[in-house]
Amino acid sequence: MQARDIMTTNAVSISPVVSVRHAVATMLQNHVSGLPVVDDHGRVCGMITEGDLLLRREVRFSPRPARAPELISEIDLERYIGSNGWCVADIMSQDVIVARPDSEISDIAESLQVHRIKRLPIVEDERLVGIVSRRDILRVIAEAPTTVLPRGDEAIRLAVRTRLRSDLGLTPQKVQVSVRNGQVTVDGQVESELKRRAIKVLIEGLGGIAGYKDCLLVSPVQTQD
Repeated sequence: MQARDIMTTNAVSISPVVSVRHAVATMLQNHVSGLPVVDDHGRVCGMITEGDLLLRREVRFSPRPARAPELISEIDLERYIGSNGWCVADIMSQDVIVARPDSEISDIAESLQVHRIKRLPIVEDERLVGIVSRRDILRVIAEAPTTVLPRGDEAIRLAVRTRLRSDLGLTPQKVQVSVRNGQVTVDGQVESELKRRAIKVLIEGLGGIAGYKDCLLVSPVQTQD
């Protein structure tokens, strides 16, 4: 699945030359927590988010104490501009991470997680064509079809063994699977409680089984001194 399959194509954007108050009003009116900033040529040049607005002077009821000039750092100056700047260009984030319409959803989801951001502008020929947010990713999860196993105890057993090997690297010599009337029983020995839980999650996430019986033993690997 690609970005074009889930992106919002009528994404609300804003110009870098408008006021911060206008940007806030646009966010509130459209129920969004951030906006791509687009120049006169339709190119994304920044992002403005709720996080950029949390330290604004409008919400500070007492001024910060003055500092000696020699103690004012570059960071202090950046914070001053961000809290006092009049227009969007003064406070927007300029290092914008973008994706293309043919970008894989898994790659976009990873970017959102790694960079701790909530949305990703989608650009084509340097122009904004859409946006993908965390909520769009959540819809993919909610609408994803459940993996349904084939019918019949032997078919289920073979399918479970295949998934254990492909997902967790567990061979039939390590973990044994049996199925009776649709109930999956797993025997064997694993090195940790975490691996035991992973097996449980894998099997219970499969559709078409009548139940799961865990007969695994946890035996940590012994290390030699």
